[in-house]
Amino acid sequence: MDVFFNPKTVAIIGASEKPKFGIGTTAYLLNSKFKTYPVNINSDVIFGHKAYKNIKDIPDSIDLAIIMVSNEFVLQSVIDCIEKEVKGIIIESAGFAETGSAKFAKIQDEIEVIARRSKIRIIGPNCIGVTNFHNEFTTSDMDFEQALKGSIAIVAQSGVLGNIFIDWANNQGIGFSKSATIGNKVDVDEVDLLDYLNEDPDTKVITLYLEGTKRGKELRDVLGKVKKPVIILKNGRSDIGSRAVKSHTSSIAGNDRIYDALFNQYPNVFRVDNFYEMFNIAHAFATQPLLRGKNVTIVTGSGSLGALACDEIEKQGLNLTNLEKTTIEKIKSVIPNWVSIGGTIDLGPSMFETFIPSIKAIFQDKNTDCILYIFSVPRVPLQRMASFALAGIKAQFTALLQSAEKYEKPCIIVCFGSRWVFDFVSEGATQPESKLIIPIMTRINQAIKAFKMMYEFGKSNIF
Repeated sequence: MDVFFNPKTVAIIGASEKPKFGIGTTAYLLNSKFKTYPVNINSDVIFGHKAYKNIKDIPDSIDLAIIMVSNEFVLQSVIDCIEKEVKGIIIESAGFAETGSAKFAKIQDEIEVIARRSKIRIIGPNCIGVTNFHNEFTTSDMDFEQALKGSIAIVAQSGVLGNIFIDWANNQGIGFSKSATIGNKVDVDEVDLLDYLNEDPDTKVITLYLEGTKRGKELRDVLGKVKKPVIILKNGRSDIGSRAVKSHTSSIAGNDRIYDALFNQYPNVFRVDNFYEMFNIAHAFATQPLLRGKNVTIVTGSGSLGALACDEIEKQGLNLTNLEKTTIEKIKSVIPNWVSIGGTIDLGPSMFETFIPSIKAIFQDKNTDCILYIFSVPRVPLQRMASFALAGIKAQFTALLQSAEKYEKPCIIVCFGSRWVFDFVSEGATQPESKLIIPIMTRINQAIKAFKMMYEFGKSNIF
């Protein structure tokens, strides 16, 4: 499987300078450190590089072939790749079984037979292939100046959607190790990639967008084998959704209750409801230590938001921390007498003056297993005292990071407000000298769910 993520030689069948699908990939790979050969029957030169009429004409062995030709030419391209003895093929071309056309469904079936007989691994068709964020190899349009390296892997049947959410996640400060879009799955599927990523040293957390599986038993077996957190978004829960899945990647969504039963067998497998939840929770797993217990300490500037967080804590089967008396006394010694620290630590308008000594005391408390910090300062006062506020936020994050590193307790920040406020807080959170990253989310329930899943994973695997 490593040939897909770290090939020494690459051929692009259907490479073109014309502004159409694949032009970005072609331009990038031809000017990258990866030795790449363009193949186009109608061109002699592409982006200044000699083009070949057929992959078999290339005077070099080829590790990976990327096929981007029209669907009616794909089968012959695959046959040519087999004769060239390539090691792996990615078919990005669409228009096969997902169309409902008997003609193109038959072509897809023929490619599947070829894959089995030849034992050459094939990803696709109807996908955008793979990206390795650490060595910067990609078969899709990817801007590595914007993309963040990290330890979260993505496996998705949908191609374009995978890249859209990489864009979103990078904007949230979430980094990735590898991504793979697998489309109609004539050969390589979620089972193969789960098995591969379980051994991948760059991957700490695996996220999986699944529309359906052809290998239920093998999926069950590999989920039992994987020792990393696996966060799954499985769609097609409804009849309408199931029909939409079939027209997208030709998958059969199956009975949703069966998938629920399958996922619930394993303490490292967690099902989520949407992509935002998937990547936010994965980010927490990737950046935070696991919980040692079920106690969540809430620090907030809004009593109402703190109360909503308490409701979610109870819903998820966690506990609101009962802080030690000495901790309460330390906090009371620095806060005004009108500040409420009943169940949650509601610092209100005194937040900028009292947060740092309060948070240090909270991290030291032996009853605290994790910390939820709800930031809820509106945009206008932040803008009015921008330089002071930004300095204050940076100081808060320094204290958070130092305490989290020292006491090895997970922390998540929920930023409640406009996008401007989120970006402002993110700027303040930037601490280049720190190895630790604290996730910033916009949904309280997703933060609490992350704590619950991290507790369940840690309980079954560590403690």
